[in-house]
Amino acid sequence: MAWRNIVDSIFDASLELINECVESRDAEACAGNLLAAADAAYTPLKPVDAGLGEARRIASLIAGIIANSFILLARERLGEEADSFIKAVSERLKELQEQYAAESLAGRVLEKAAVTGFEPAVSREARESLVNDIVEYVEPPRQAIPRRRRQPRRPEPRQRLRRLLRELGRRDPVTAKSLSLKLRRLGIPV
Repeated sequence: MAWRNIVDSIFDASLELINECVESRDAEACAGNLLAAADAAYTPLKPVDAGLGEARRIASLIAGIIANSFILLARERLGEEADSFIKAVSERLKELQEQYAAESLAGRVLEKAAVTGFEPAVSREARESLVNDIVEYVEPPRQAIPRRRRQPRRPEPRQRLRRLLRELGRRDPVTAKSLSLKLRRLGIPV
């Protein structure tokens, strides 16, 4: 039960940091905060990870929720400038992911969440989930076999957010409910 409270406070701190950097329109800070949020999502789960991958899957779902929340926040707060800002963050995320491949950036989120006693951990899966959601929003994937000539559609972050929360709800309903309430409180309709 205690890890859920820790995950809640980490989620709050992550959204707060991301909200601040969206308001300041700092792509560099947003990219760093997003990677830190993905690492921080896995940090309290690492001690209970039994090697079966369930903790990494939960951390990946939370990282995906954070990524889609970032996209929705940017679209809501920045209006027409949102797409260029998200693209700049996406490019910077790719660079930072390679640069800090083995080094955890979770320290700033853990400090903001007042979580102590955990060694910051790196989860490749959570980082990939976060980066892939943002990159797919910027560069929509093409169909493998094009049936008609049409532009690839950009994934809708609100639908993805709902899907991720539903999937998290199948694994841990209490955490999913808590995260959805926090998103609603921030003004992100789920």
